[in-house]
Amino acid sequence: MTEKKVDITEPYNMELQEIANKLRQLEQGRVIGLVGSNMDGTISTNIVQLRKMISDLILKVEYGKDSALDEMSEIF
Repeated sequence: MTEKKVDITEPYNMELQEIANKLRQLEQGRVIGLVGSNMDGTISTNIVQLRKMISDLILKVEYGKDSALDEMSEIF
């Protein structure tokens, strides 16, 4: 079994939860185009947001940038 090089699940938990929530919204059909609800946005908007979330997370991991939790802990 290959040894894990980087653990992203703990330090990047908030980012992963945002992605999981967006996927859950899409999975449940919570988009304007499918159910007519304005609160969740169109499917294309959700996909654009999801792509950005994934891209941002990958950049944080690859370049060793702070997670959202790290940034918040600096404020408080």
